Amino acid sequence: MTTTTRFRLFLPLLVLLLAVAAIAVFAQAPKHKTSKPKTKTAAPMPVLAPVPQTGTLSPPASNTDFTFVVLGDNRPQQAGPTQPVITGQLIADMKQYSPSFILWTGDVIAGKDAKKPPLINSEYQAFFTLAHTAGVPVFMAPGNHEMNAAGNAPCAAMDELYKQNMKTNDLYGAFAYGNSRFISLNTDSLTKGANCKPPSKNFDNKGYVNNQQLASLDAYLKANTTAQYIFIFMHRPMLPKSGGVGLNAESTKKLKQIFAKYKNIAYVFAAHEHLYYNALTKDNSPPPCVGQPWCPSTGNCPPFYLVSGGAGAPLAGDKDDAEEAEESDPDAFYNYLVLKVSAGGIQATLVNCGKDPTTAQCQAQPSCKTP
Repeated sequence: MTTTTRFRLFLPLLVLLLAVAAIAVFAQAPKHKTSKPKTKTAAPMPVLAPVPQTGTLSPPASNTDFTFVVLGDNRPQQAGPTQPVITGQLIADMKQYSPSFILWTGDVIAGKDAKKPPLINSEYQAFFTLAHTAGVPVFMAPGNHEMNAAGNAPCAAMDELYKQNMKTNDLYGAFAYGNSRFISLNTDSLTKGANCKPPSKNFDNKGYVNNQQLASLDAYLKANTTAQYIFIFMHRPMLPKSGGVGLNAESTKKLKQIFAKYKNIAYVFAAHEHLYYNALTKDNSPPPCVGQPWCPSTGNCPPFYLVSGGAGAPLAGDKDDAEEAEESDPDAFYNYLVLKVSAGGIQATLVNCGKDPTTAQCQAQPSCKTP
């Protein structure tokens, strides 16, 4: 048998052996699964429930015609289950406008004491009892007195006390009413490492809106572009009268970027400062109205930023708290806002209730005109 003949006989066997080896190598090679890129989905915006003991929201008689009230900062000067006298008087006065509901922009208790849950619980109950006298549902955005411990320190224990008393799992949320949507934001989200203690001697808490809220807010606004009006309420103001007490710059910037994408946000309400402030005119002029067209010839387009923090908290602030002391303003007065919604626009009215903490002398300012 020649060498050539032997090679021809051996060649098929060689090919077979090489094929078997290749299959074995392929079988042992690591398998790379092809997967679709993961996209983060924003958590749904929670449904905002009314404050306990204030009832449930009934469907509007008209989707385009209704009234609501905005106010905030009624926390008492001293810890304990006693609400300011004037807060009850403001509630009694606002009934003449027959509001369908009330938006409360936070600081409803003295709070700031995670070590005394029974005391905090009693303060909440005192507010619920008072809010019940309004006779309509009350919706709330938490303030720093609800969210923080002493020294304005972010505090998970205070968050939990809020949830327990409000009977909710969430610190922010939204609800629909007629042609409008209403969004409550928590401007005191917990920061990394928060332990109910100020991290430094010179700690200055300017609040914080976490990314989860921002994503939910953006998604909710995107899903509700057909709503005629959007109203947003929070505690810390994005555009305060005193720059030192506003929401921190980073959160404010991110919120403005989100708001700029949507053309139906009418008002952004806040409190924290114990006064009334119109950010458009940079004074305490009556609030601007929303009309047709959305952006008038003056170029002053919504959203309009308003601070209404005069629901009963001391107008002079708190000299024992650096941040609270900065809230003091000689032009401050007790106040609330009345918003009358219609298909053709929104009429906003400032009600000035004077400076006397024991006797409300409420007078509605002249109704605004379209800015």
